[in-house]
Amino acid sequence: MKKTLAILALLALVLGAGPAFAAPEDFEGQVLPDFTVTTLDGSAFTLSEALKTHDLVLVNLWATWCGPCRVEFPYLQEAWTEYGDRVDVIALSVERMDTLAVLRRFAEDFGLQFPIGRDEGNLFGALQGYAIPTTLIVDREMRIVRVEIGSKRSKQAFTDLFDALLPAVPAERAL
Repeated sequence: MKKTLAILALLALVLGAGPAFAAPEDFEGQVLPDFTVTTLDGSAFTLSEALKTHDLVLVNLWATWCGPCRVEFPYLQEAWTEYGDRVDVIALSVERMDTLAVLRRFAEDFGLQFPIGRDEGNLFGALQGYAIPTTLIVDREMRIVRVEIGSKRSKQAFTDLFDALLPAVPAERAL
């Protein structure tokens, strides 16, 4: 936990030392420092570890009270089920009142199986987030290749995004 907080504090310092960013979208092209969060099942999700076995990681910043977040999660679940071998997902609640118990109930109610945790390191704040859901897509070099604000209204919206950003040949198969 201390390591995670230290890394995210470093992220805030590094990002804060650069130019003033007006919006999360301005972080596209930046390297996202590695982070680890505890997921609902008690396991650790580490960005760099996920990228060893996946071409992309989708980081979703959200809250249980957020209507647009509730709308998109069933579609994200469907897309992750189809693309989970190449795209991993971590959904981080930015709401302090969203305890792990609250998040577990939410995940059960919505049938969510992808990793879910809390944004304890304040990634949303470091990105100067202003709306949820905010979605980051991170590539194998840990670069933020896309930032999307607002919810996706279909599975196809997620799969089109994945298709546009996935390399033609998975990295582990490339020569």
